Amino acid sequence: MRALEAQWRLGGDSALLQGAVGMLEAFADVWPDRRQRPPELPLEHGRVLLRLSGATADPVQARLYAEQGAQSLRTALDTGEEPDTAESVRARVRVLLDLVDALLRAGGPLDDAQARVDEALALVREQGRRAALLARAGRIAVARHRESGDPAELETAADRFAQAAQRMSRDAPAHADVLAEWGEALLRLAGLQSGARAQGTLSRAIRVLRDCRMETPAGSAQVAHRLLLLGRALMLRYRGRGDRVDLREAEHLFGLAAADAADPLLASRCRLELGQVQFEAYRSLRRPARLDLAVDAFRDAAESAREAEGAATTERGRHEAVRTGAQAHHWRGMSYEAASRPRAAREAYRAARTEWSRLPEGSLVADGPTAAKTAERLAALERVT
Repeated sequence: MRALEAQWRLGGDSALLQGAVGMLEAFADVWPDRRQRPPELPLEHGRVLLRLSGATADPVQARLYAEQGAQSLRTALDTGEEPDTAESVRARVRVLLDLVDALLRAGGPLDDAQARVDEALALVREQGRRAALLARAGRIAVARHRESGDPAELETAADRFAQAAQRMSRDAPAHADVLAEWGEALLRLAGLQSGARAQGTLSRAIRVLRDCRMETPAGSAQVAHRLLLLGRALMLRYRGRGDRVDLREAEHLFGLAAADAADPLLASRCRLELGQVQFEAYRSLRRPARLDLAVDAFRDAAESAREAEGAATTERGRHEAVRTGAQAHHWRGMSYEAASRPRAAREAYRAARTEWSRLPEGSLVADGPTAAKTAERLAALERVT
């Protein structure tokens, strides 16, 4: 089993982890009476399932593995002895950390996850362990916000991530990860606030995301997403203050993010936002050349979205790619309209309409153009011809 895990780490083949799970389950069958099984067995079973969950591309299957892993990790905690030494305390905290991770990947129950974090925090004083637990408390609050939409959950999440970052060495590999989560929570929170309060939260998000960018190594798989977050924060501040310095920096960051993005859906989103910045720059500076750049960015975004659709492994992923492509075509139509090119604008809006028609009826759009808006603009153009 250890050999299979070692091979998985070297090559990343999740089938090796599936083999390890099968071996552990076959080993467990030797003891039909659960009370007679070695106490380490459910622990190893749960941990391998947790790794398998993280290595599985299908989100439904990943969630199932996480649920199974959580069940085994609970069994390991329930059958383990009460910690009475420093080493046994550390061992229990490690299991609690794994269980919280499994519960988060499984989608809950979040109250149980928070109770496990609280239990572990009561057991440890070492700052590194407390930081890891506080980061998980932040993730629990983010998950609660997704369920409830309550901005207070994002405030809690930001506070927990801040506490976690303060307790970690800046040289620790996980420090940049916590900064990214902290900055994203602040960015989401700023989008739900208004006035001076929103600007204060946004300025804090920008500071955190700048630090995150500096700590993220070049070539890291996370670079593009983190550049995208910082660019979005700068654009949100630009819309509130109108400072063109923010606009120019956001354009630069979105360009870097698009170039670094290995995932086609992420690349499409980066190019879509790059085009939006260039369109905004045209509106601000009244330079027609900006529209040409915007059109190119939106065309590239649509092409990346089509590539992402082909690579999607789930229906949800396919829908996200199609939706992004539809919005890219709509923005391309807006750019052609601004450039007084109605024929090209109609062609772009028709392409957007085709993409919208491929989505399920009533498909939600969080922000940006919608199918109805595309139909409205296309009808307006066709009336004047």
